Amino acid sequence: IACNFPSRGTGKQFPRSGHAAMVATASQMAGEATAVVIVKKFCLTGAASMCAESATFPIDMAKTRLQLQGEPGFTGTKFGFFGMLQNVARSEGLVGLYVGITPAVVRHIPYTGFRAIGYEYIRKLFCGDDPSKASILAKAASGMTVGGIAQAIAVPCDLVKVRMMGDGRLVAAGKLDKPRYTGLVHAFQTIYRAEGWRGMYAGCGPAIQRAALVNLGELTTYDTAKGYFVTVLGDNIGCHLCSAVCSGFFAALCSTPADVAKSRIMNQARQADGSLMYSGTLDCWVKTVRSEGFLALYKGFLPGWMRLGPWQLVFWCTYEQLRIATGLGGFR
Repeated sequence: IACNFPSRGTGKQFPRSGHAAMVATASQMAGEATAVVIVKKFCLTGAASMCAESATFPIDMAKTRLQLQGEPGFTGTKFGFFGMLQNVARSEGLVGLYVGITPAVVRHIPYTGFRAIGYEYIRKLFCGDDPSKASILAKAASGMTVGGIAQAIAVPCDLVKVRMMGDGRLVAAGKLDKPRYTGLVHAFQTIYRAEGWRGMYAGCGPAIQRAALVNLGELTTYDTAKGYFVTVLGDNIGCHLCSAVCSGFFAALCSTPADVAKSRIMNQARQADGSLMYSGTLDCWVKTVRSEGFLALYKGFLPGWMRLGPWQLVFWCTYEQLRIATGLGGFR
């Protein structure tokens, strides 16, 4: 393949070398190949995250309800984790354990797709193409960055999920005649009409903070733990299992206080005078500690870990096996 270009100062045309054309063609093909790999990874993360979210959703339901009970104005019996699961199943049926699963699953398609893929590429900014050279600080910065950006994309779905989860509690307490939303699309329409675009992003601050902290614990820990376990066990299901368990624990430890604030701010409704109970994350933390004590910031830690642990296990094991099956190789 050859093309002509003018020689400087003469205006004459000379053929471009075949080597230069081949380099340009190879560069274009490499770009196309990279795009195909990114799309393939996005599809795989979507499939793996939907499996993980569906398998662990009832635990997330119980965790969110635990975080909402005890707020000012709360009336009714306070439950522990297993008591909450039993109460929801008894008062709302087994279907009640899956209220809000549609926005939860939809949320994870862009959220997990961006953070899992983005982590690999942002990490390269710190250590180049060799992941083994990445420091713990580089991994932490990468995890927090992709987590925050991914959550900024997914906030509306997260908002709907929290509100749909909270509505069952309000109906059971007699504060609502029926749930506010019949489904994901109806929720988007209702929130937009009543609250506008700002309403769609209510609680985005604590949600983004929580996501950054989750991914600080999750991606950084999984990446670091796998670097160790792969030398002991090899790159196999046992390595993925051990890395996922470590990842879930540190993700829950880092993120629970922000998760409590996120759940309460997203679930709050305007009071009779038009004011809101919480103005932001810090205000929510202060009011929570004053009325319920410091440990209230870790409400839902156990179910959070019980969810994040299995969630990481299902996601990473599924994602790793899908990558291997499609020829991408294991995550590294």
